[in-house]
Amino acid sequence: MLSINIPVYNYEVGELVSQLAEQADDMQIVYEIRVYDDGSEPGIKLQNRKISVLANVIYVELEQNLGRSAIRNKMGMESKFKYLLFIDADSLPVSEDYLENFIEQIIPNRVICGGTAYKPEKPAEQGKYLRWFYGTNREAIPAKTRNRKKGFIITSNNFLIEKSVFEKLHFREDLKTYGHEDTLLGYDLFRSGIEIIHIDNPVKHTGLEDSLVFIDKTKTALKSLHQIVHQILPGDTVFVQQVHFLNRYSAITKYFSRAFLRLFYKLFHRFIERNLTGSKPGLFLFDLYKLCFYSTLK
Repeated sequence: MLSINIPVYNYEVGELVSQLAEQADDMQIVYEIRVYDDGSEPGIKLQNRKISVLANVIYVELEQNLGRSAIRNKMGMESKFKYLLFIDADSLPVSEDYLENFIEQIIPNRVICGGTAYKPEKPAEQGKYLRWFYGTNREAIPAKTRNRKKGFIITSNNFLIEKSVFEKLHFREDLKTYGHEDTLLGYDLFRSGIEIIHIDNPVKHTGLEDSLVFIDKTKTALKSLHQIVHQILPGDTVFVQQVHFLNRYSAITKYFSRAFLRLFYKLFHRFIERNLTGSKPGLFLFDLYKLCFYSTLK
């Protein structure tokens, strides 16, 4: 019935796999848990090999790093069962009925997104505060709000899809770098008439990055978004209108030229970065930083 797919890169997944296996066993469903390692460090591989002895677990170490899209496609295509659940390695189910909550919502041609949660208490390390603060305020959103505002947006860290749908509409591998591979998949599903719903069934994001790492990943994701707009979907106004960041960028550049935004980034990006890596990061400044950085992309 259910293939649970967990792509891994430098993260231990023993606790996640154990919790999912326990829930599936309690429900007495037919399932498999596929864990594919995409080139982790030897120490991580050594720890994760322990799960290979568990029933219904398929643990695979890939010889070379495939990247976020390709490894998910490989897992989905090699899965045995009708429904595919994708979960990021740095996650843990919030609910003891996590799997049951998904299965109750299954109907044909429907993709189900569970959402993301964060610990209520801020991290002890100041260096990880930005990632927690951003996630708590921008990603941990109730399903009612996500269904109203997100449009075709899905989140690849926690979603369920029929294998028959995934075989036709999967992650595009021409997007090689980090970020927005799920945005592009959501758009392809939307254009094909596949229903996307959001439910309150989150996984807790446990892998908080250092602030500087998070800023760099954000910039890489914006480069991926730029590639989608200018190379993969050139001239697609619907995509631009539906993606909140692009819609806002389009509106702002009606009043401020790209040259002005580039100059602003050049003059003030280090000042904003100091704020973002400090104890009181401003999300407005982060939004401004992203808009101005995007204007620098060729």
